[in-house]
Amino acid sequence: MDDFNRGDHLPDDPEPDWDSAPFERQRHLLIALFPEPEVQAAIETHRKDWIWPKGHYFPRSPRLHLTLHCFGDQPKAVEKRLCEALAQVRVQPMNLVLDSSRTWRNDIAVLQPAEHGALRTLHADIGRAVRQAGISTETPTFTPHITIARRTEGAAYPMSLPPIPWRVRKFLLVRSFTSHPVEHQVLATYEADEDNEEDGV
Repeated sequence: MDDFNRGDHLPDDPEPDWDSAPFERQRHLLIALFPEPEVQAAIETHRKDWIWPKGHYFPRSPRLHLTLHCFGDQPKAVEKRLCEALAQVRVQPMNLVLDSSRTWRNDIAVLQPAEHGALRTLHADIGRAVRQAGISTETPTFTPHITIARRTEGAAYPMSLPPIPWRVRKFLLVRSFTSHPVEHQVLATYEADEDNEEDGV
């Protein structure tokens, strides 16, 4: 067991976890980055390197995402304003690197990217667009992560993680349903301009 870590870590102000039990049977809007299939496959390989407790749960690969902002569902008129405001957000391609994983005290396991300036800029720009659309949201500390497992009390994670490169080319606005049938309904996709140079890490 020398090659594994046990223990729960949690940032001081983690972002709301909208898929957790208190929000079951509800739907909400989610602005997020969704990994491409090759990144999903690499995450799946990494999950196999953990020691998981009985009863753990893996979100399906297509649902894996890095949340930028999330808030309650909105009326159609507000949703339209939001889509228009998000269309004004400048999106640059980013080369993220997923290079650490751990468990948090709320019984989830997460995969986190290395610090990246353009990711924080995108988060801030989207936040301004959300407010421009007239949507009030809480503003917890932004702690970028992908939730890779739930009900993880007692899980042991590898001490080392081969870095997973992730080329980000877009962000999505989705309506997320957390009751059966669980699904992400894509409302809009915002593509990066590949002619733009990537921001520095």
